[in-house]
Amino acid sequence: MDDWFCVKTKRYKEQWVTQQLSGSCDEVYLPLLRQYRKVRRQFRWVVEPLFPCYLFARFDREPALGKVRSTLGVATILSTSEDGPMVVDEGIIDALRERSVNGVIEVRSVPLRPGDELEIIEGPFQGLTALFEKNLKAGERIVVLLDLLSSRVRVEVPRFCVQRMKTAYGQELPA
Repeated sequence: MDDWFCVKTKRYKEQWVTQQLSGSCDEVYLPLLRQYRKVRRQFRWVVEPLFPCYLFARFDREPALGKVRSTLGVATILSTSEDGPMVVDEGIIDALRERSVNGVIEVRSVPLRPGDELEIIEGPFQGLTALFEKNLKAGERIVVLLDLLSSRVRVEVPRFCVQRMKTAYGQELPA
């Protein structure tokens, strides 16, 4: 029976190695992550490997191991020193696939409730604290209340410009 193995690739070669291995392995799985993050001073949706430099391949150890190891772009196959390549539990692969839609896992922001205390981390109000009031435009923008000039001012900001306030130990305050 064929097992799953974790293949380490050279940097930025995950997609290419996935294509190269598809001919010599029964199955190749590269879990992808879609997230909204800053790229060249602008926030954009980006799809990239969930585990940079790693992918999963299913193959029969004996006949395919040498071919997989010698594939251009492959750095190594994760292994223990005494037992050789480590088998990845199929439950891990299944769990990753269950969390993905069309092969992509999307990171969703934690839902906010009116009154949640936020810190503004981007933009002209960076460093200020605010209270969440409501979502706008499918959750991409929100309305917050800022304490400015002895009064509360209602301001619209992009959702990605805020984060929940953290405790002294670096943990988010409970919602």
